[in-house]
Amino acid sequence: MVNERIVALSNQLREEGVPVSVRSTETACDVWELMKNTTKIEDMQNALKSVYIKDTHDEEKFDVIFEELFQDPDEIIKHKTKETSDSAFKDPAIEQEDIMGMPDSQITDLPLDQIIPPEFDAENLQQNKIHEKDLLKTDINHLNTFDERIVDLCRKLAQKIANNRARRKRLLKSSNINMPRTIRKNLKNGGKLIDIEYNKPKINKTKHIFLNDVSGSCDWISNWFFSIIYGCQKSFDKITCYEFDNKIIETTDALKTESYELSYETVTLKKLQRGMIHGQTDMANSFKEFLNKAHLNHKTNVIILTDCRDWQGKREEGILESASLLKEIVTKSSKVLIFNPEPMNKWNTPTSCVKDYQNAGAEVYEIKDLNNLARLITKL
Repeated sequence: MVNERIVALSNQLREEGVPVSVRSTETACDVWELMKNTTKIEDMQNALKSVYIKDTHDEEKFDVIFEELFQDPDEIIKHKTKETSDSAFKDPAIEQEDIMGMPDSQITDLPLDQIIPPEFDAENLQQNKIHEKDLLKTDINHLNTFDERIVDLCRKLAQKIANNRARRKRLLKSSNINMPRTIRKNLKNGGKLIDIEYNKPKINKTKHIFLNDVSGSCDWISNWFFSIIYGCQKSFDKITCYEFDNKIIETTDALKTESYELSYETVTLKKLQRGMIHGQTDMANSFKEFLNKAHLNHKTNVIILTDCRDWQGKREEGILESASLLKEIVTKSSKVLIFNPEPMNKWNTPTSCVKDYQNAGAEVYEIKDLNNLARLITKL
């Protein structure tokens, strides 16, 4: 039996980016029928959570939506007020019941279908204005504020990147013949298929070093970049991470923590200790430190996330100091890729040094949106 409120729950969860299938909705309706006579709304909440939630990161979203749909707003306010009052008493010797003198409003003997507010209109529920697919295609310069949904989206993008890279590695062992390439290769043989070409992508086992600009002009995207790298790090053979503004710190160990939250806290603490919060970029000094700390060779790819704004850059005989150092990085490594979040029409303005870095041998790519960033990382 289809329950209107359960369908609305499924719809709201989907709006928040939680994967919900028709089967999940059907199962949730069955759970409702089985437990609608229960007297504890928490039991129903936990039962439905076990149906819908496959990722612990989505639990908070579920709790908020469940309260909106299944609990009386006045009761929610009373419950939160009681929790706030309870938290004020930390002394275990004091009995709260004697002080409050009030019964818990959540305890009742009525069945659940009589507890929940009867007025319900699915059309009045608040909908998200921007869906995940729209966020992926939104100009990255319009996402320069913190949005929890974008952090979740970066985590999903990381999983997608890891899956795509793993698929490429599996294709390396493929025995499927690539007929178009085989035919083209054998034209010299009069069309006789002597040399066979297989569907095997070219994959070089290289070390990837990520250098992440965390200065004031880039800190809004550096967090998303870090969360993506954290999620797909295992798809790389060897990986090293640094963050910089006017100095650098290595964050490779932080990537190996058990959760993204702990990793983020570890990196933030390191930046605080080095005074690297909303700092100003000194590309030359950062590149000097990088050359001293990083182990570069012909099998090393260096990926730099920066807007190429060398605010303190010095020139000698028309040559930018940081560009000379970048050229040394290019010479010592296999290649240097720069992911620039600024649009191309802002490149090569007075404080931008994109052209200098391109002349030094770096490949500069514009990051138009999160989809574009994901594709660039996937191809590494």
